[in-house]
Amino acid sequence: MLAFGLVVPVFGFLFETENALFSEVYDDKRLKFLYLTLMGIFSLGTLFGAPVVGALSDKFGRKKMLFFNYCSAMLFYIVFLFGINLASYPLMFIARLFGGMTGGSLLVVQSAIADVSLPEEKAKNFGITGIAFGLGFIVGAALGGILSDPQWHPSFGYSIPFYLCILIYIFNLLFLYKFFEETNEHLSNKKVSAVTGLKNFASAFINPNLRYIFIVIFLITIAFNFLLQLYQFYARDNLQFTKSEIGGLFAFVGISVAIAQGVILPLASKKLKPSPLLLLFLPLFAGSYLLLLYPDQKVYFLVCSFFMLAFQGLCFPTTLAVVSNRADASIQGEVIGINQAVQSAAAACPILIGAVWEVQYTYPMYFGAIATGMAWILFVWMYFTKK
Repeated sequence: MLAFGLVVPVFGFLFETENALFSEVYDDKRLKFLYLTLMGIFSLGTLFGAPVVGALSDKFGRKKMLFFNYCSAMLFYIVFLFGINLASYPLMFIARLFGGMTGGSLLVVQSAIADVSLPEEKAKNFGITGIAFGLGFIVGAALGGILSDPQWHPSFGYSIPFYLCILIYIFNLLFLYKFFEETNEHLSNKKVSAVTGLKNFASAFINPNLRYIFIVIFLITIAFNFLLQLYQFYARDNLQFTKSEIGGLFAFVGISVAIAQGVILPLASKKLKPSPLLLLFLPLFAGSYLLLLYPDQKVYFLVCSFFMLAFQGLCFPTTLAVVSNRADASIQGEVIGINQAVQSAAAACPILIGAVWEVQYTYPMYFGAIATGMAWILFVWMYFTKK
């Protein structure tokens, strides 16, 4: 996640309307669409690729698949670097698409942790992993903003975070080779299907006991991802955030979600079960999108962002808890895979929004409030009709 966090701010910098890589090549509308496509295509790749990577790690072992994941990621970061140096959008597109398809290292790492954990230790160990990934993203995003900002040093620019990413993956490969021992002692002979992700997505809307909660998850995921993809542009244009401050802003996103999930959610869960908790927090989550439109100073924008991100950090894990509680004990792993497919598909949908409308940076706030409000109305209907 340190490597992932490093490059997150840079994607937006490449598609700014002034003094950016493509600002002299495409008009403003085209820049927004190309940026949304570049961000969304990774999720579309993940929809197809992550279930296959997980299944192959069952078949061939965690260590081999992590080698594959890290080598693939490094290769596609190199391709992306060529895209920057040659100002080639197609190379960047290819790197993102196949990077998503051959990624899935988080899924393999979680599987490895499950392999070596006692049942009563899994929740704690997954929590520790989540903290480590969150810290990596926070540090990476802040560092990526600095390394891509020439105001800090004349040699800094778009390429520097990607070079550092490649070095991180080389280190990961060396560490994996030297210290990581295979954890999967029961290799599977189960046939691997390339369309598992699509089947998982379709399954979300077939099961009558789960289809409505998956629609709720789809709505809140597309809303939040649409916001997150344009969040830095709104902060830049309306509040004059610099490039390094944008990196800090993404780090603030990670910190806020970590506080919500690590501190607020455990306290709220002691008072409320998952469904009542969603009834309470989903409308607050919807309203918090509109809060972002009001601040005219950076500090107030951060305060409003914290509330929105805190509600996101409360609602997303709670929807997964509702899904798990509604599913039969024998299909828990399957429904988690289905949930991942739904979220990946939703995260790719801003591509369609960019294709249909000339996107303004305020649109995600209004769209987020409407889509999340619709999700809440559907959940209220579900709750009281026992659907």
